[in-house]
Amino acid sequence: MTEPVTTGWTDFAVATAGAAAALAGLVMVAISVNIRQILGLAGVSARAAAAIGSLVLVVVSSALILIPGQPGSALGAELFAAAAAAVLLHGVSLSQSMRQATRPRAARLLSLPIAAAQLVPLIVGALLLVFGNDGSLAGAALYWVAAGLILTVIGSMLDAWVLMVEILR
Repeated sequence: MTEPVTTGWTDFAVATAGAAAALAGLVMVAISVNIRQILGLAGVSARAAAAIGSLVLVVVSSALILIPGQPGSALGAELFAAAAAAVLLHGVSLSQSMRQATRPRAARLLSLPIAAAQLVPLIVGALLLVFGNDGSLAGAALYWVAAGLILTVIGSMLDAWVLMVEILR
């Protein structure tokens, strides 16, 4: 019997789930403290939703990795579905961001690559799990997933900075 694809990833998944859950709570506090400013500025509420959704994506993805014994293809499909929800949230946020004439053009143009850097590695990893029939692809897939989860936490923290500090300037 072959080992599950997630063998050796338990500590990583536990650490990322815990960290992302704590950060999501802090972002929720930041949102509640600055809710008037967030609601008063066009597109910022969608950015807040994307930040929270991304951190929830990290928690959910980490929890999925912790499910014992599931086939890699099932894990890949689950991760892909979770990432698709985050893509929708980021899509709405990006759409609203691009329409903000008051926001500097450079900041608007950077939004898409920052969102892509977070979500593309996770999606690549999920697809490698779904379609990777040999063990080497499945093993590499989790490194892609890990990169996506780490970059998603970083991207969410950038959004959290905007929600806590930049909107008050």
